[in-house]
Amino acid sequence: MPLVEIPDLRLDNNSNTPLFDQLYQTLRTRVLNRLLSPGTRLPSSRKLAQQLNVARNTVIAAYEQLIAEGYLESKSGSGTFVTEELPEAWFQAEAQSHSPPKPIQNIALSNYAEAIRDENVRKNGSNQGFTVGVPDLKGFPARLWNKVSSSIPHAGLTELMGFQYPQGLPELQEVITDYVRSSRAVRCESDQVVITQGAQQALDLCARLLLNPGDPAAMENPGYTGARRALHATGAHVTALPVDEHGVMVSALEQLDPPPKLVYVTPAHHYPLGSVMSLQRRTRLLNWAATHNSWILEDDYDSEYHYQNRPLASLQGLCKNSRVIYIGSFSKVLFPALRLGYTILPKELTNVFTQAKMEHSGETPVHIQATTAAFIQQGYFSKHLKRMRVLYAEKLECMLKACEKLTPWCKIHTHGAGMHLVIEFTAELCEKSVYNQLVKQKVYCSKLSRYYLEEPVKSGLVLGFANSSEEEIRTKVEQIASTIKLAART
Repeated sequence: MPLVEIPDLRLDNNSNTPLFDQLYQTLRTRVLNRLLSPGTRLPSSRKLAQQLNVARNTVIAAYEQLIAEGYLESKSGSGTFVTEELPEAWFQAEAQSHSPPKPIQNIALSNYAEAIRDENVRKNGSNQGFTVGVPDLKGFPARLWNKVSSSIPHAGLTELMGFQYPQGLPELQEVITDYVRSSRAVRCESDQVVITQGAQQALDLCARLLLNPGDPAAMENPGYTGARRALHATGAHVTALPVDEHGVMVSALEQLDPPPKLVYVTPAHHYPLGSVMSLQRRTRLLNWAATHNSWILEDDYDSEYHYQNRPLASLQGLCKNSRVIYIGSFSKVLFPALRLGYTILPKELTNVFTQAKMEHSGETPVHIQATTAAFIQQGYFSKHLKRMRVLYAEKLECMLKACEKLTPWCKIHTHGAGMHLVIEFTAELCEKSVYNQLVKQKVYCSKLSRYYLEEPVKSGLVLGFANSSEEEIRTKVEQIASTIKLAART
């Protein structure tokens, strides 16, 4: 086979793709498009390098890769050739690669996948509007955070790069212990704290460790969708417990037979309706758990933000028999992308929980843990929290005043706490239609119905206000009012 010149071959010196990779891809494509026929002899590496004005090693690297993959073959003393017998399937695959792929039909998904496939996935920009669970991102002291992060001693960085702290960085475990003891009356030692990648990982691991498929479990209804997904993922049979102005109705729990092995609750500030579980019900719930040797998952997701009264002590702090697992997170008090949470466990569970965490995801990034610990130790966290409490209280007041115009069609649920409130539709309104119209107007919120495990009892909207200015609050509530008014007429 005679030598083939390739006069039109060009490489782009300004491209981010390395020159050898450009050459490799170009030659491979020409082989598969039959522009270089099987058996064709290619220029020598020296000659092609001169033609392209590149180093010879660039050509050698491209040739060697193509030889390794079977597109070219080297014949000692003769040169480099296109492989004589290339599989026909390679040519067909190349031809098909320029056509859009055919959609996959009848994908078989697990029960877990089917349960979550219709959940809303956060999109870019969805931190705007009334997105639930997002703190005031502009109010976060990013300059101080970066200062603390960069001050981590360089000499100690190598210690933060390995696999030394599966349960969590000791410094962070200690500051969390001090914090929850003083702020939430949690009873624990630092070796009971396991650092997780957000509260969701803690929920998922607790469910995996404490439930088998078919086991009975229970949670508030409405309730946090992340907890529902974690419980359902284990194959547990999940019972919905009604909620009123005093929190979860323990009387409904007491009637269940068999009794649930695990119960998920948000006693400090029910998610999403906002009620605070009364002390009487807390005591009743703890007595029930002790009687039936059941576990309680206490999700203390935003107890820092009570504006009128100090929140009641945690369930964990009231419990005398270690049946409560306490879950906290820095997503609301610092920022969500930090993905840093913690679980306070009975000592008997810490080892197996830590092992499960390592199997699940490995260590939580240690430098982030070190930065967070230092941020708290140096007093920046408490100052930031105090400032946010004042700011969010002002925003809540603005929100309630703006929502007064909704009262002909809605009931407002708020208990002077948290970063969101619920507007329950009292008029005959189509929740889905109202929600879809608001999304078109870039008013991002959540449908109240999505928080129900069973047929929704109430419909309405859940509005997060923390990441909106007061001007934005007034504007967006006006948009909601106009949309609801129009929907009520039709």
